[in-house]
Amino acid sequence: MPQTFYEVLCIFIIYAFIGWCAEVSYAALDLGIFVNRGFLNGPYCPIYGVGVLIVIELLLPLKNNLIILFIGSVILTSVLEYIVGYLLEKIFHNKWWDYSEIPFNINGYVCLKFSIFWGLSCSFIVLILHPIIFAFIHMIPKTVGIIILIVLLSAFTVDCIFSISTILKLNKRLVIIGEAAERLKQISDEIGENIYERTTDAVERKEYLHQNIEKKRVEYEEWSRRYKEILEEKIYGHSRLIQAFPRMKSRDYDESLHKLREHLKKAVKSKKEQEK
Repeated sequence: MPQTFYEVLCIFIIYAFIGWCAEVSYAALDLGIFVNRGFLNGPYCPIYGVGVLIVIELLLPLKNNLIILFIGSVILTSVLEYIVGYLLEKIFHNKWWDYSEIPFNINGYVCLKFSIFWGLSCSFIVLILHPIIFAFIHMIPKTVGIIILIVLLSAFTVDCIFSISTILKLNKRLVIIGEAAERLKQISDEIGENIYERTTDAVERKEYLHQNIEKKRVEYEEWSRRYKEILEEKIYGHSRLIQAFPRMKSRDYDESLHKLREHLKKAVKSKKEQEK
């Protein structure tokens, strides 16, 4: 069990990295490709580091009771996953993972399948892996360990700031895509109404309606160009986030997110075909 702040930080970083490796391995088996999973760009998933720390602090003294260890691990990790998923959605207006289609889920944030998996994994960590990791931490000279921690935590902090900025830009992009799509629909409807009026109104109004239709056509072409530019704009991090969270949903602009996801898939497919 960690006794110092140094040990706590070491455990957090190590298990955040192990968690990232586990996520990448799962994605590779599930999708057959490498996907940099996780909220951040670097090779770490903070939720795993926090989750293991909580389990170790609360359940390590109970490691001899396998039933309590397993059930406690299921409960603690499920509560953490629910809280993190809920907070991320409230803060960034995106639901980063969604288990709604998996049986026995709670609001899509947690599900029985993965809760059992987390319970088994944490039991394995407490009983077998953590003693090895803890011994490894104390094998490293503390001065060297502190220097490594400073470097890693500095990179982690910068990554957090950059990732938050990327997410805010993604949300702004979804807003613009949604507004552009809505405006295109409105102009299309207006053109249709003008064409209808042109065929039914008196002759003296035909010239006015013709000019109005032409004006709307030009406006439609301009919005179409802007809409295409927004979709094709290459912003670092957006493609990775969408790949990392294939079940992500936008609370306010889910249709825009779906369109952007489909566009990125087509772009990747087109690039692969060109490389062949």
